[in-house]
Amino acid sequence: MILPYTAIALLMLANVYSAIVSFREHEGGTASWIFPDTTSRFARKIIAILTIAIFIGLVGWIASSARSSTLRSSRFLISDGFTGWIRIEFEVQGAPPLPIEDGQYVLKIPADGRLQTSSPEQYGWADDHYYYYSGQSVRPIPDSGPSALIWGKINGEASGTSGKRKYEEFFVGTNEQFKELSK
Repeated sequence: MILPYTAIALLMLANVYSAIVSFREHEGGTASWIFPDTTSRFARKIIAILTIAIFIGLVGWIASSARSSTLRSSRFLISDGFTGWIRIEFEVQGAPPLPIEDGQYVLKIPADGRLQTSSPEQYGWADDHYYYYSGQSVRPIPDSGPSALIWGKINGEASGTSGKRKYEEFFVGTNEQFKELSK
């Protein structure tokens, strides 16, 4: 998510640097190629200051938009012992919105593995967490490494009799179960 902003910032920095370098007079008192020979030193300084001010404004704008576009992470609560595909359908009219606890969306998946919510789907990188729950007991589900139990996470959109549906799916189980049920 930050990479596009970094590329834009580096491009702007290169432009500002080249503008400043071209504003300087070269040896022998000749003007740079960007200004006619009659351009005063005062005008060059004003243009340099305006360029820097614009650059600082753009950097501030990019930084604030990057900060406000950070995704909220999700906490998936899956019924203890569940194995199979989980499907979350977003923007379903009449469905409840996702609750937020400790700055995270909480997705409590029913025993059948299907959850519908009126909340919009999020796109991009977020630090999601997966847990098995049973009553008040909650234990983490490993989602990476050799003991991972989360596989094949996808986002999509399907059309049907109820209109377009945005969804997210992932598999809960061992890698062998995932491969067997994904054939």
